[in-house]
Order: sequence, then C-alpha cells, then structure tokens
Amino acid sequence: MTMRVAVAADHAGFPYKAGMIHALKADGHEVFDLGTDSDAPADYPDFARAVGVAVREGRVDAGVIICGSGAGVSIAANKLRGVRAALCHDVFTARQAREDDDANVLCLGARVIAEDFAITLARAFLGARFSGAERHRRRLEKVLALERAEMGEGAAVDTHAIAPAEAAIAHLESIDAGRRLWAEDPAPWTTAATTRAAILNRLGWLRAPQEMRRHVADLERFAAEVRGEGITDVVLFGMGGSSLAPEVLHAALGAAPGHPALTVLDTTDPGAIRATLRRLALPRTLFLVSSKSGTTPEMLALYRFFRAETDKAVGDDARAGGHFVAITDAGTPLEKLASESGFRRTFLNDPRIGGRFSALSFFGLVPAALVGADLGRLLDRAAAMAASCGAEVPVRENPGLRLGATLAGLAQAGRAKVTLMLSPGVRALGIWLEQLLTESTGELGRGLVVVDDEPLGVPDAYGTDRVFVAVRLGRDEALDATAAALESAGHPVIRVTMSDAYDVPAEFFRWEVATAAAGIVLGLNPFDEPNVAQAKDATTTALARFLETGRLPEWPSDSVDELARVLSEARPGDYIGLLAYLTPAEATTTALQKMRAMLRDRTRLATTMGYGPRYLHSTGQLHKGGPPTPILVLFTAAHEELPIPGERYGFATLEMAQALGDLATLRAAQRRALWLPLDGAPVDALARVTSTLERKVH
Repeated sequence: MTMRVAVAADHAGFPYKAGMIHALKADGHEVFDLGTDSDAPADYPDFARAVGVAVREGRVDAGVIICGSGAGVSIAANKLRGVRAALCHDVFTARQAREDDDANVLCLGARVIAEDFAITLARAFLGARFSGAERHRRRLEKVLALERAEMGEGAAVDTHAIAPAEAAIAHLESIDAGRRLWAEDPAPWTTAATTRAAILNRLGWLRAPQEMRRHVADLERFAAEVRGEGITDVVLFGMGGSSLAPEVLHAALGAAPGHPALTVLDTTDPGAIRATLRRLALPRTLFLVSSKSGTTPEMLALYRFFRAETDKAVGDDARAGGHFVAITDAGTPLEKLASESGFRRTFLNDPRIGGRFSALSFFGLVPAALVGADLGRLLDRAAAMAASCGAEVPVRENPGLRLGATLAGLAQAGRAKVTLMLSPGVRALGIWLEQLLTESTGELGRGLVVVDDEPLGVPDAYGTDRVFVAVRLGRDEALDATAAALESAGHPVIRVTMSDAYDVPAEFFRWEVATAAAGIVLGLNPFDEPNVAQAKDATTTALARFLETGRLPEWPSDSVDELARVLSEARPGDYIGLLAYLTPAEATTTALQKMRAMLRDRTRLATTMGYGPRYLHSTGQLHKGGPPTPILVLFTAAHEELPIPGERYGFATLEMAQALGDLATLRAAQRRALWLPLDGAPVDALARVTSTLERKVH
C-alpha cells in the first residue's frame, strides 16, 4: 500500500534523512522532505510541527521524524492536535503502534539505532494499519477524548449551558435510549406495528462502519483499475442521500494526486447539464448511476442523456457500457438496467440502510475510493465515533445522543432554526446535514429547520428562534469569535470540533445518531419521509398534461409587491425559503445570498436557499410536512430545451414541471408559496427583486 509520507529531521537526524527518503521512494511512497537541509544546529520542535501539521491537515498520510534520541520530536509532535506520535526502536513496537494505537507519526533516534534499522522500522510502521478491533477503537476514542478535553473542546455539546436540553436528556436516560437503539428496538419511536416493521428495515447504518471494512480491498482494487485505464473524471448521477455524502467527502478531501475528479450532477437544469458535458472528455469519464430505489426520475433522465452522448463519443455501445457503474439495492429497476445495458459494475447496497443514512455505505464509499480517499482511515474514524456512541455509553457522555437531545429540547423550547456555522474546509458538510435533519424531522407539523450557508450577521440580526452549531476544523479563530459573540448576546451555541477532514465520516455517524435521538424526543419517525412523493406525483401529472396538450399546467404567478406584502405580515418563528430553478452558477448564488442577507436583516427571520430540484430531496419534506412557518419563493427562468433520449419532453420542460409540481403541492398544503418567473438574465433579475424588496420591506 503506497502512502504520502512526510519526512523531517533536526541536525542530529539529518545524516539519516536522505537514505530514509530514498528507501521510501523506492517502496513506491510519495515522500515530502520537510527539512532540515544541513547538519547545522536546528531546533527539533520546528520539524515536529512541520510534520505534525502536514499529517493533521491531511496533506500526508503519515510522518517520520528523526532526531538524536527520538524522544524530543515525539514529545513535541504529541503536543499537536490530531497527531499520535510513537517513539519506536524495535519492529514489534513500530507495528503495534499502528495496529493497536493508530499512530500516524514515527519518531526515531539516530544516536540510538543504525540507519538501515531505522529504514526497517519505517517500513514496518508504514506497512501496518489500524486493526479496528473493538477494544482498540474504544481505547483510541478515550485518547481522543483526553485530547479534546485538554484543548478546551470537551464535548460537542455543553448541556449544562443549554437548559432546555436537560429534560430531553433525562427522557433518553429514562428509556435507556442508547441500549435500545443498538438493540434495534423500534419502540422508542412508535407503537404501530407497521411502522415498527419499517423502522426495523432502516437501521443497517448502525453497523456500516464495521460492515464496510470487508469491502475496502475490493473498492481499492476497483479504483486502481479505473485509474489505470486513464479515467480523469467521475460523474455521479443521484439525488439526496445518494449524492450529498460523496459531494461532502470530495469537497473536504479533494481528489488525491493522479486520481479522477468527482462531479455530482443532481439537477435537471439544462444549463448545468450542458456545462458539464462541455468540459468532459467522455472516453475518459466514468459515470456512477446512484439510486437506492433505482427509480429516481432525475437520475434516469441524466443516464439516458449521457449514455447517448457516450455511445456517440466512443462509437461502440458495448464499450460505452463500460463507462457506467450502478449503485443501488438488489432487485431494483436500476440493477436490471445495469445488467441489460452492459454496465461495468453494479454495487448492491445493504437494503436496511435508508438513503439519507447511507453516507458510510457503497453510496459514499465507491465515489470516495475513486477519488483516492483512504477508505480504511475514513472507516476508522467512523468506527471510533460509533464506539463513543455505543450501547453502554451513558446519554450524557454519548456525543450523538446528547447532541440529538439538545437540538430537540431547544426545538421544543422554540429554537428550531438550527443555524450552521462551518469552517471553510468543511463548509460542504452543511448540505448533508440539511438533508439529514430536515427530511428526517419535518413531519407531523414539527421539525428542525436547518439554516445552511446563510451569510453571517451581527448578533442582533437574529431572532430568538435560533440555535447555532459551530463546526470547527482545527483552529478557526474567526469562527470562535463569532460563536462567542452570539453566545454573549444570549443565543445558544453548540460547538463541534474536527481535528482534520478525515473526521467527516465520524460526523456522519454522530449526526445520524443525533437525528435518531431527536426523533425520539420530538415523537416522530426519523426514518420516514411521508410527503416527498407528493411533488413527484405532481410532476408526473404536469408532464402527462404536457404530453397530452403540448403545454404544462398554468398557475398564476406572483409579483414582487405581493411578496413584500406577505413578508410584512410574517410572524416571529417564520422563515424564508428561496427556491431557485435556475442554473447553479457562482454569480447566481451570490445574487441569492445577497437577497438572503437583506431579508434576514430586514425581518430577523431565518432564511434558507436551495436549487431545484435538489431541494425536493431534502428540505422539500420539511416545507410540506413540517410546521406551517415557511414563506417560500420559487424562482424560474426560461431555458433552451435539451432533449432527453426516449422522451417526448426535454430537461427544460422537466425542470419547469418539477417547479410547478412543487408549487401545486405547497399551495395544496396551505403554505405561503409564491412563484416569481424571472425576465432576462437571472443575475440581473434577482438584483432587481432585491432592490425592490429593500425599498418595500421594513
């Protein structure tokens, strides 16, 4: 297994450094020389810091540091968050430090051992990997807890400072929630027999970190095979749970050197599809067709379009099939399609894992493998979090249960607007959290309203319906200052700290447990999405009308003046949702964000923003099934048609049918839903809307 390795030494270790680097490169590792560059006196903490920071930030997979005794660099490196440095002068310790303790930095003493033996130890260290055995995961989590506590980070949630959480925590304690969750007992969520059976069929995610380990070698071989064939791009077709986790992982980790880049295409927008097609070299592109049900209409339309284009590009239908991979459940129409259409591979997921809880299954890990993520490391982090959320861990010490209880308790106290503040390196995590929480809790007139990527305002800009969640990646002084200011103004703030980007899978698991716990407290089934099908059915009806008459159903549009009137009548606790059936582009997003900030500052209401049809698979459930508090504004624009092979309508018609279908279901649900078709260039039209609202909304 080749790795990215940082090597450094002080003046005493310098004579060994060149030989070490030469040997590790000969073994196939990518080696980064972080100094020193001579035998002139040098301070070992400087090199311990250079290697430790490289490891913590994920720029390398492991480090080797050499000084005179090895002790100094070991002590210094272990002062850095996320670093587990081991001083090893025998082969057994070098291996066990990795296998039992997940050490990521090897420290060696040039005045203690010979140069050849130092290289032997480095090879033993790098050739081993964390075993993941339960006892070692448990002990490692305790080590990480010590680190967090010593650095003032402690628990993700300070429940003593958030009084409304106490009753919710006490409730989870009274029903022994942790033990019953891991026993897969559906009783905490429902007493209805049919619902209990459905919940039992949705708890496979609990053991995904452990179960997926047996697939790592296969996934790594598959990724190496794809890379070896010169594939430069991977494009994923999917919606909601099948697409958001891969997008988050790719945004946080990036593609490893020499591996293909990932594009997540979860839209029916003709402009976005054309832009993707223009930049791809189809003979060097692999497509992931990803859907739990195997019937997702957006996914199927995208497959038909890009399959036809790939057929033309490679000139051979059989060869074209090799550019497609399916990820689905057994027995779905997608599995059949893959078999009949010559797909390169089909990955069949555990059917007991629901879509939005599928981040640590094939849906998340196949794309991660293809872009070169270290799957073992990802699963190690997730498994460590699973251990800390285990059945025997008390609720108050359980990071998932405690977080879920706190969010639900605050929601019951009127603070249901979960406002995310994320360090730049994990900013994309917000889209996944938005889907997980809103689609899982937005039912029965209740729900957590996730506010993701809202421009930050001064503390007085926010109403009393907010709870802020600050997710910090390493040191983030700006985020800390913002959180402190909000807390001083009386807003509850939950803090979550991640040591590096490879903690993302741990957060996936923590928040899945938190969502399950919040469902218990709020008295709802977090594994259901009872209103999602309504918009799909309305889209189907609209398309049937188009096929029959050549026109989509007609609905009255609204004016900016009407929107201003509705906003002026808003009540505390309402929120504004901007729903954009527009081509996702940086300038368009900037214009929508400017509108959000202005509306928040003028009304003190929480604001959300989503591109359609993506939001239909996340906040769409909340809009219809959650509390009757949203003011929803749908923006549409005219698009040049882009045909869908095998259909009598194209993507522009499909996108508009989805917009009008959602409008119909929202109005049928008595939601305040306004439709503003935009004239001309969307960026300019949005600027005009913002300018008018600035004058009219006070």
